[in-house]
Amino acid sequence: MENAPAFHPLDHISLLRRRMWWLIIPAIVVMALGAAVITWLPRTYTATSTLGISLPTMNGQVVSEAQRLSPAERVRSFNQLLLSPLVLERVAKEEGLDRTMPLANATAMIGGSARVTLPAPDPNVPQYNVELFFLNFDSSSPSLSARIANRLADVFVDESSKKKAVRAEETSAFIEEELKTSQTRLGELEGQLRKEKEGFMGSLPEQTQSNVALATAAQQQLAATSNAIRGEQERLTFIEREISGSNKVITDPAAPGRPVMTLSPKAQRVVDLERELASKQITLAAKHPDIVDLKEELQNAKAAAAAEAALPEDQRQAQIRTDPAYMQLVKEKQEIQLSINNLQRQQQTQNDTIAKYMSHVDTAPRVEQALAGLQRETDLERQKYALLTQKLNDARIAERVEQSRGSEHFTIVARANTPDSPASPNVPRLMIMVVLLGLCVGGALAMGREYLDRSIHDARALNDLELPVLGEIPRISHV
Repeated sequence: MENAPAFHPLDHISLLRRRMWWLIIPAIVVMALGAAVITWLPRTYTATSTLGISLPTMNGQVVSEAQRLSPAERVRSFNQLLLSPLVLERVAKEEGLDRTMPLANATAMIGGSARVTLPAPDPNVPQYNVELFFLNFDSSSPSLSARIANRLADVFVDESSKKKAVRAEETSAFIEEELKTSQTRLGELEGQLRKEKEGFMGSLPEQTQSNVALATAAQQQLAATSNAIRGEQERLTFIEREISGSNKVITDPAAPGRPVMTLSPKAQRVVDLERELASKQITLAAKHPDIVDLKEELQNAKAAAAAEAALPEDQRQAQIRTDPAYMQLVKEKQEIQLSINNLQRQQQTQNDTIAKYMSHVDTAPRVEQALAGLQRETDLERQKYALLTQKLNDARIAERVEQSRGSEHFTIVARANTPDSPASPNVPRLMIMVVLLGLCVGGALAMGREYLDRSIHDARALNDLELPVLGEIPRISHV
């Protein structure tokens, strides 16, 4: 079987000629219906007022960054102010709309048709210290849309300026009240904390280092006092031995290292002279004057010692007590005992001091835990007070800036004119869409009718039936 020939371009012309009315009549009907619908569509006219916002001329340290909003944020803020009941009711009353309809309906109509938009950015336009915004209002009446747009612009500029000034004053007053409350609360907390710390004075965590230092110093003093006591006790022992004669032990010259009996002072004098005589005899002659004097002095000392030894014991002790050397030893003993008593009292005081400071050090963690909650609350309140003080200063600066008009303020750059043509619907665009729709509908109906037609109009259609063509009868036109 041979393949069917491709569809020839002349077939389109033949198809259009056969189904011309199937294309034209639906297209005309659709266009007529579309034109009727477009004619009956309500017209909406948009009037636009141009607002200018002058940026702050003061230094950025005076006007805070919080007052410098981005354009998108500013549009949201303007829309909120524009839709506020105060602005809408004032516009409705000043335009007299409340006399023709309920005030609620008038405000709803104005709020639903008004909006603030940004102009399209143009890099070729120089940027000055002014930002432009469009205030748009839609209405079915061209004159009404222009009037409402201009009235909205006037009320919007007036109310926004008032609102910023009032808001700055209210902000200052509110922060000032909060600051007074925080100051009172901070005073109460500091009073409680001071009373608690007075009860734990000496054991406060911040006094731990000083307590440790004082305890260390007291320990050093205690060590010095202990050394002093040992030294005085050694002196006392020595003096007592001097008094009792226990240190008067001598050694036998014939047997060095072997102690002999304890001697009295006069007997000791004999021993000392004998030692001195023995040592000089080694180097001096027997008839040397020093040797002769020592022998004579030794003989007298022996006589005195013998006389002392002959006395009764009580008399001998009485003589010893009247000896100036003995009296000096007794006095020195009493002074040493008094010094030891004073040092022992100092030692006890130093032990008590060390125990007190170490007790304070050991108690500090418990005191810190007991004061932690109150201290934390006081610190937080102190931070809040400092923050409120800073905010109050900023609010007062902002208030003065608003009063001196040093911040952003609004101006009407261009008032709205009565629109000549509706913003919607877009009639030319709708008509083009209706024409295209009519042609599409007509073309679809013509193609559908052709598809459903099973009649044979030319020899090319017989190719699908695989029948030979013997001849063709040309179309006879009726004159």
